[in-house]
Amino acid sequence: MNTDDSWAELEFSIGRRLFYFWALAWGCAMTVVSASGYLLTQFFLRRVSVFRWWSVFWARSMFIGVGLRIEQRQLGHLDCDTSYVFASNHQILIDIPLTALAISCPFGFVAKSDLARVPFLGAALRYSPSVFVNPSNPRKSYESIKRAGEHIRAGTSVIIFPEGARTYQKALIPFQRGAFLLALEAGVPIVPVTILDAYRVFNEKSRLARPGLIRVVVGNPIPLAEMSRSDLPELMDRVKNEIESQFDFAFDPDG
Repeated sequence: MNTDDSWAELEFSIGRRLFYFWALAWGCAMTVVSASGYLLTQFFLRRVSVFRWWSVFWARSMFIGVGLRIEQRQLGHLDCDTSYVFASNHQILIDIPLTALAISCPFGFVAKSDLARVPFLGAALRYSPSVFVNPSNPRKSYESIKRAGEHIRAGTSVIIFPEGARTYQKALIPFQRGAFLLALEAGVPIVPVTILDAYRVFNEKSRLARPGLIRVVVGNPIPLAEMSRSDLPELMDRVKNEIESQFDFAFDPDG
């Protein structure tokens, strides 16, 4: 029987409130260190693989410092010489470094424009294969999607969170169209990514955290070669169903 309390709900305690502030401080420190290291490296090497190395370093150092572990399952083969759009559900703040560890291929982020103003992290993202979008401005958002499509066709994979907001729960909220328009614009496969239970070990909304296990499923690539914009609702439903299908039986907590 599994005795890891990561499977329980994240309920209030003084220890978990204090641990949250420690995790937040440690995460900020590792963000400064990693972003600074990446920006310095840019003077010598401008490659997607360099951003990948620093992204993994950032995530791994952050998670080790706060006792978070990842169990990852990859359902299909990913060819890292091929471009993909990874579409993940979004539970909490640390989903961003989490996906850097869970996905084996280099990628950039499709991030909200607000992140560009975050000290250190925003600068690192600006000099990375990432693209900023402005959801409040449809015209600028569409232009960003066009630019992201160009990046992808040039050989860079990206990840996007189609819910557009953190949910702090397992259940999904309605998807926005941007991720799927981006995949269709680029004409590359879209890969569903399911974060099962990050909200059980960290929650910036309730300001609680604890060490524990987070499980992630990287799904099979969905080819889009024969799809057009008229297929957008069908594609959105398929990706949503693929993500939801992993929630209950992708891992056995007693296994």
